[in-house]
Amino acid sequence: MGIQGWLPLMKSIMAPITIDEFRGQTIAVDIYSWLHKGAFSCSMEICKGLPTSRHIDYCMYRVNLLCSHGVKPILIFDGGLLSMKIDVETKHARKENLERALEHEANGNSLSAYECFQKAIDISPSIAWELIQVLKKEKVDYLVAPNEADAQMSFMSINKLVDAIITEDSDLIPFGCDRIIFKMDKFGDGVEFRCSMLGKNKDLDFSGFTKNMLLEICIFSGCDYLQSLLGIGLKQAHALVQKFESYKKVKKFSSSIEYLFYFNPDVLVIKQLRCSSITIPPLYEEIFKKTIWAFQHQRVYDPTKEDIMDLSDISHDCALELEFLGSYLLLSRFILTNLTMLPQKLVQGIAKDDIDPLTKMPF
Repeated sequence: MGIQGWLPLMKSIMAPITIDEFRGQTIAVDIYSWLHKGAFSCSMEICKGLPTSRHIDYCMYRVNLLCSHGVKPILIFDGGLLSMKIDVETKHARKENLERALEHEANGNSLSAYECFQKAIDISPSIAWELIQVLKKEKVDYLVAPNEADAQMSFMSINKLVDAIITEDSDLIPFGCDRIIFKMDKFGDGVEFRCSMLGKNKDLDFSGFTKNMLLEICIFSGCDYLQSLLGIGLKQAHALVQKFESYKKVKKFSSSIEYLFYFNPDVLVIKQLRCSSITIPPLYEEIFKKTIWAFQHQRVYDPTKEDIMDLSDISHDCALELEFLGSYLLLSRFILTNLTMLPQKLVQGIAKDDIDPLTKMPF
C-alpha cells in the first residue's frame, strides 16, 4: 500500500532518470512489485495453480535490462509476516474476488472474470521460489528478507551495500532510504527520489524537519502498519507535526520495559486531535508507538555477518518483548529443542530461499 498520496506531493523534487545513469552501480530491486505486475497477464493461471512462466519472464526481462546497462541488481524478496501487518481484510477480499472470478468464468463473462482474477492474485513464497531457481541458473544475486523487503532494502541502502533501490512502494521514504527509483518502465526510464532534496520540495515544506518528524507524518496519514485517522491526510499530518514538533514528550524512564511500553497520555498531537472532531480509536497510541519501532528497528538480514539483526540498534536487551518486530522470539523458542547452531542456519536458509520464510520448513 505505502503512504497514500505521498509521491504526487514530491513531484517537484522527483527527477527523470534512465537506468544507464546507474552504470557500474548496485541496485536493490523490490522484486515482489515486479512479480505482481508480471502476474496480471497470467492471473487466471496463477489463481488456478496452472503452469505459466509469463510473470517470471516479465521479471527476467527487467533483470536482463539492468545487467545490459552495466547495473548489478540484487533482488530482494519478502520473507515472514509481521504480526502487526497481517491484513485479514485483504486476504478476505482476494478470496471473494477468486470466487467471483470463477463464477463469471462459469457464466461465460470472460472480461469480468479476468478483472477479478487480477484482484485475487497472491504472490506466495512458492512463486518466489520458482523465480529464484531461474536467478540461480542465471547467477543473479538475490536475498530473502527475514521479514519485509522494505526494511531489508533500507538496511542495505543505509549501510551502503547498494547505491539505490527500485520499487513502487513509497514506504521506503519514511524508512530513510536516500535514492529510490520509482515507476521504472520496460525501457529503464523512471523517476528518482533523493532524501537530500526534501528541503527543496514545493508542495510541502520540510525545512528543519528531522527524520523522526517525517516518519510521524507518514504514520499519522496512514501506512501499512496503522490506518489513517478519518479526516487526516498528508497535508493535515504535516501541519500537526510541524506545529507540535514531535509525537512524544521527553521523559526519563526507570527501566527499558517502561521506556518501551510507556505511552504518554499527554502526547501533544494526539491530545490536540482528541480536542477536535477527530475520532481516536482504542489503543491508537500504543499501535502508533509500535509502528515507529517497526520502521526504526525491524529485523533484517546482514549479508556480511550472515545473521539476523535490527535495522537500527536497540540500546537495551529486550528482544523477547519485541516479537512484533520480527523473528527473534520464534528463533529463540526453536533453539530450545534443536542444535545450538540451527537458528543462524535457519536465517541463512531463509535468506537463500532454501527454507520457506512462512513455514520455516525446507522447500
